[in-house]
Amino acid sequence: MSQKNFLSQSSVQNFLSARKHSSTLIAIGVMLCIFSPITLLILISLTRLDILTSSINFATGIGVIVLILLVAAAVALFIAGNHWLKVHENFEYEECNLSEETKEQVLKSSKEYENQHLVLKIIGITFCILSAIPLMTGSLFIGSLSNSRIDDLMTGLSTATIFLVGIGVFFLVKTNIVRDSFNIILQIEDYTAEKKASKKIIEKYATIYWMTISFIYLAYSFISRNWSQSWIIWPLAGITYGILEAILSLKKKKSISE
Repeated sequence: MSQKNFLSQSSVQNFLSARKHSSTLIAIGVMLCIFSPITLLILISLTRLDILTSSINFATGIGVIVLILLVAAAVALFIAGNHWLKVHENFEYEECNLSEETKEQVLKSSKEYENQHLVLKIIGITFCILSAIPLMTGSLFIGSLSNSRIDDLMTGLSTATIFLVGIGVFFLVKTNIVRDSFNIILQIEDYTAEKKASKKIIEKYATIYWMTISFIYLAYSFISRNWSQSWIIWPLAGITYGILEAILSLKKKKSISE
């Protein structure tokens, strides 16, 4: 067994503890990013429905300020979380060798966490499914309100959808980071030796991709002032990223087989 890639019990425990700590920070950061347009959308909706007497520009200004503050807080959490992810970061991309004793301990911890992972996963998915209810509720008013009023109402109701999605994603992100930490060490599922090699390539482009998406979102939103609909960029970007990640993984797998 190669001493270079041999993982001691202490290094494994440090890695697992650091990932668990980072999971909460990153999950909260993601949730804040999802929550960031809520205040803006609520103020725009209430103003257009004449519930608030302030001007639309004032409502938009306050909403954008809150959005920026939440994004700034999220970025701070991402930086803090990334600090903990750096602990033995090489384990995520390099082949890991374990002694039988260490492997048994990691397997035991992984099995003990499985029930908690299942519960958190169920909670997260449930919240995401429930997020459709607010928009479905808004559709009940179609016919009793004018089209413009329906649009304004749906804008407000979409904040409840975003809120529920944010909570659901928090649980999913948190538990998946913790569970992946076990998979990284055990080199199973998405972290086999072969897949680790492709992930190292994908990570190089991930930062550039998300920074570009952030620029597009802010540029479009400020130029068009269409904050009530520009949030759709994020779920589309997430789907696109998943597709690109799958394509890059397939290309890497093909090149290895050749």
